[in-house]
Amino acid sequence: MVRRVFMLCAGVLLITSAVQSQSYRSTVNEGNEYYNQQQYDEAREKYEQAAVSEPERPESYFNQGNAAYRSDDIKAAIEQYEKAGTRVRSKEELARTLYNAGNTFLNAADKGVENPALQQAAAAQGAGSQGAELRMEGYRKAIDLYKQTLKLNPRDADARYNLTYARKKLEDLQKQQQNQNQDEQQKKDQKQDKDKDDQQQDKNKQDEQNKKDKQDEQQQKQQNQKDKDQKENAKPDEQQQSKPEKQKTMSKQQAEQILRALERDEKDLQKKKRQKTNVRVSVEKDW
Repeated sequence: MVRRVFMLCAGVLLITSAVQSQSYRSTVNEGNEYYNQQQYDEAREKYEQAAVSEPERPESYFNQGNAAYRSDDIKAAIEQYEKAGTRVRSKEELARTLYNAGNTFLNAADKGVENPALQQAAAAQGAGSQGAELRMEGYRKAIDLYKQTLKLNPRDADARYNLTYARKKLEDLQKQQQNQNQDEQQKKDQKQDKDKDDQQQDKNKQDEQNKKDKQDEQQQKQQNQKDKDQKENAKPDEQQQSKPEKQKTMSKQQAEQILRALERDEKDLQKKKRQKTNVRVSVEKDW
């Protein structure tokens, strides 16, 4: 998906810089040979040497970006493409640089690679740092870069195809993330409902216990009042029980009085009888 390295631009250079230009070309060509042999670390070293010799030329940075891309060093690839983009000399060169930068973000999103470049892009958009969010941001960056490429070169079929592909991948990932969020929200709602049910059950249990405690308390009060009433009702009975004894004692005294009265009456009656019959009665006298 990444295009091959820039071909060196042909042209007539100033005589004063001919030696330096030749050295730059040779170093870039050596880097290209390593690149074609898939020896990307060695290629990057040659491109870096060339960039030191002529820092304003875009080829060395562009080629470093390609070699970093092949090494899955996404952060370095993006940095080198940015440097090349500020030094290109035509719309075609800029379009090719933007295209390769788009491929770098697309590749990172496809692989799910979490790297500083994606994290930085996500942070700039206020997105989170989770894997799915980083991948979505990678697809968004790729889409934006392909759009810029097509503005510069509307006939670029590769950029158009990759744009469609990135949009589809982003849409699929967004749906997947949406479903996942819905599932998580559903689980969260279920947990909240369960917590509410548990709380309601606890409340019902507490209400039942409070009701039972209140009933027990009321029953205890009633029992206490009953015991009190029984105790108070028992006092008059005791008084009534003591009354007959008193009455019984009084009746005995009365009986004795009545008996003495009867004896007196009997004596009076005998006396009257003697008087009527003139019978002498022997009376004993004391000495």
